[in-house]
Amino acid sequence: MDLTPKFRSEKFQCPHCQIASQQQWFDARNASEAATRILNEVFYAHRKNITDYQQKAIEHFLGEVETANTRYMSRFGPDNFAVATCSACSGISVWVHKEIVYPKETPVPPPNVDMEQDIQDLYIEASTIVVDSPKGATALLRLSLQLLLKQLGKSGKNINHDIKELVAEGLSPKIQKALDLLRVVGNNAVHPGQIDLEDGRDIALRLFHVLNFIADEMITKPKELDLLYSDIVPEEAKMHINERDGE
Repeated sequence: MDLTPKFRSEKFQCPHCQIASQQQWFDARNASEAATRILNEVFYAHRKNITDYQQKAIEHFLGEVETANTRYMSRFGPDNFAVATCSACSGISVWVHKEIVYPKETPVPPPNVDMEQDIQDLYIEASTIVVDSPKGATALLRLSLQLLLKQLGKSGKNINHDIKELVAEGLSPKIQKALDLLRVVGNNAVHPGQIDLEDGRDIALRLFHVLNFIADEMITKPKELDLLYSDIVPEEAKMHINERDGE
């Protein structure tokens, strides 16, 4: 099932919370129907004790109001404007001419949850501007890399030096390439060089995957392996392994 946000779709993946949720739509047509329904309900409670000839007058009045709502409500809510509200997080998406204009829809995966919260926040901030400002998004991802290196136990002050230390400690060549890729392109976003980022949206979008890849390889997979080792290997076997390794 395609859960990409689409105009008037009753259910899609919310661009705010990423949950596939029901959407409540509101536009000029909904506004007209809502106003008429409210007016009818207000009058309903008062019509039980009103004489027949007054009932006819009220019905005529409500008919006139419904016609006026349909005719003039577009002045307050243009026909080409709509808002969808997510049932899961109550976040809204704004649509003009059947296209989503807020929030900007980007094919960016969510951040790796094992990264510290401030890194995830920068990642999400970068994802909100990558369409309009690839350079800005790339610069934020470079800052995210600095913080990620700090999470990995390095200084976080000099990316190149931190990578050099990791290489000396036996860093995998593929992770080194990912680190240098994000370092070089991110640095170019701040200090223009040989890489053209004027129309670099595709490059910027790929860097989100690179940052997640680094976090997955350096944090998530080792953590999962440690948990598996702790849960499965008997304590006696762990003692023998420690003795073998001189620990």
